[in-house]
Amino acid sequence: MKLIVISSPNKSNSELKHIINFFENGLEIFHIKKKGFTNAKMIEFINSIPRKYHERLVLHSHYHLAVKFSVRGIHKGSKRKFKFFSVIKFYYARFFGRSLRVSKSFNSIQSLTSDKGKYDYVLLSPIFDRHDMQEFSAAYSEKQLRNVLFKCQHNVIAFGGVKESRVNLARRTGFDGVAVHSDIWREKQNRLAKFIGLINAVKEAEKNIN
Repeated sequence: MKLIVISSPNKSNSELKHIINFFENGLEIFHIKKKGFTNAKMIEFINSIPRKYHERLVLHSHYHLAVKFSVRGIHKGSKRKFKFFSVIKFYYARFFGRSLRVSKSFNSIQSLTSDKGKYDYVLLSPIFDRHDMQEFSAAYSEKQLRNVLFKCQHNVIAFGGVKESRVNLARRTGFDGVAVHSDIWREKQNRLAKFIGLINAVKEAEKNIN
């Protein structure tokens, strides 16, 4: 079962410190999603992460840098249309980075099941209710998710409303992992403890299934 952490919206020195702490404590996949970053800022950001962890990075943009830094992979957003230069950079990365893994986001079951592409894994959102009024978001029912995940050709990662207490539910529903964003970056006191709680929950969920 995968645990994926997605970057905070902005760059800060404290974020970089936490990213390195997460890697040191077992994080295998980190998504860099920085919409407002220039090419220079993205290069600076990746260079701030020790080279030994570059193979665990996935880029949501600036795809041409995937080859330069030998990262793990590149990620396609849920929107169908790319800007022209993004398309060029995406296919440049695919051609020159033959070992790059590709992942993709989906925000509906219909788009997920109709896509016949081959991906390392895909993110489906929003899965859980962010207000804690119920477990799953209004977009899906647990029964619907179980049925779809049982038949789905993709390795599907739950995204949206993920927190430690919901990791085992995600696994029991049929997800192959969880992706975390808000639950990590909203934490002000001890982000490392929050991460360790999540990764331990993932390990425990794997034991329960096996």
